Amino acid sequence: MTSLLILLVKIIVMAVDPIIFVIVLVLNFLSLNKKTILLYGLLGGFIAEIMVSSLNYGKDFGDTIILRIIAASIQSVVAYYIVKYFKNKKKKKNTKNK
Repeated sequence: MTSLLILLVKIIVMAVDPIIFVIVLVLNFLSLNKKTILLYGLLGGFIAEIMVSSLNYGKDFGDTIILRIIAASIQSVVAYYIVKYFKNKKKKKNTKNK
């Protein structure tokens, strides 16, 4: 039970990483599509794991890659709805002006 709780806390902590969120947000701005949400989460998880393993010599690549992919996928879903909200708001503003 406690190991599951520790894994959930690790996922939550990784999900609030602002650097990976910005990367996933930019990817969603480039191509807003529901089919690419998990792909961006996978890509964000790999980027996060590469950054952590290259900057922290005590960690090996792949130690927490599954947790990082899950966290980046959560961030990708949030980023998708943020981008969708602002793009819809822009469309409504442009149609209102015409």
